Amino acid sequence: MRGCLSLPFRLAALVLLVLLGYVAWSYRDEIRRKVHEWTAESGPASGRGMAVRGGAAPAARRIDDLLGSRADSVVLSAAEVASLLDSLASVVAPGAVDSVEVTLDQDDLSVRARVDTRAVPVSLGAIGSVVRDHEFVDAGGRIMFRQAGRAEWRLERVRVRGLPLPGEVVQRLIRRFTGTAESSVIGFSLPPTVSGLRVSPSGVTLYGRGAAR
Repeated sequence: MRGCLSLPFRLAALVLLVLLGYVAWSYRDEIRRKVHEWTAESGPASGRGMAVRGGAAPAARRIDDLLGSRADSVVLSAAEVASLLDSLASVVAPGAVDSVEVTLDQDDLSVRARVDTRAVPVSLGAIGSVVRDHEFVDAGGRIMFRQAGRAEWRLERVRVRGLPLPGEVVQRLIRRFTGTAESSVIGFSLPPTVSGLRVSPSGVTLYGRGAAR
């Protein structure tokens, strides 16, 4: 009798272990990233900043100094990068994006913003049934410098209200705006005088020609 009673509990424990294993495998990248955040030594800079109204213009002027050879390199803070992205969003999708926040890590850029989901030009699929008119969207991945005038942001994670956005939806969105064949990568142009780019918690560094890196 005692063995019979314990059998359902052993089966339930086995099912629970299988489910936990599946969840851990499905979210292995996020778990690895969180473990890294918890165990990494804290640096002097937070690497996080919110967009500031009017903050894009000073950041753009600093980039102009690099283009005009008045500086060898320029370091943009997370708040300055967020301000530039907020300014860009106001042109590409007027009124659809606000509260832009950027987090910088080693070779990694994360963006969080409040988005009017009604302005999204593709279907959100199954997740669309639980998405509200305005949601916070998180997107992040590695930044890679390819060549003078060219860099890429490889999206590795996109979440809406904490829920992972299906990969096919992310791919359709990227194709919709960029028309690129490699759907996980967003390519972007840099001034031709920028010879290098580095992302770290202390900021995004743009190097001019001849700058030491």
